[in-house]
Amino acid sequence: MKSASTLHILLLSLAGLLLLAACGGLSDREKQMVGKYYIPAVSDTNPLIELNEDRTSVLRAIRPGDITYSVTGTWQCDGDSLVIVNDSTSITIEDGDPGLVGHVTRRVAYPIRSFNESTLTIERQGINYDYHRRAE
Repeated sequence: MKSASTLHILLLSLAGLLLLAACGGLSDREKQMVGKYYIPAVSDTNPLIELNEDRTSVLRAIRPGDITYSVTGTWQCDGDSLVIVNDSTSITIEDGDPGLVGHVTRRVAYPIRSFNESTLTIERQGINYDYHRRAE
C-alpha cells in the first residue's frame, strides 16, 4: 500500500509539472519569433519590438527629435495575431518630453501578415509594417 501511495503522489506531481510546462511554454512558432525587431527608417539603434523567451515584451515608441519611450508587457501568439498586454505603469522615457507620451493601450492584437527568420510583418490600423530582426 505504501508504495502505491508514493507512486500516486509521484504521478500527480509529474502531471502537475507537465501541465505547468505546457501552459507557460512557448509554441514552436513563438520560439522562432523571439528577438528584437527594428524598422530601420525609424531607428537603427533601438528595437521597436522586443519579444523575449520568458514571454516579456518591450514596445518602444520613437518620434525622432521629439520623444522615445518604452513600455514593458507580456506577449503571445493567438491564432494569426501577435497579442501584447502592456503594463502602463512601466513607461520609461528614454529621451524627450514626457508630456508627449499620450495613451498607452493595455492590450493590442496585431494580425501577423507574414513571418520568416528576418522579417515580421504585422498589420497596424490597416497598414502592413515590416519589422526586421537582427541576430544579436
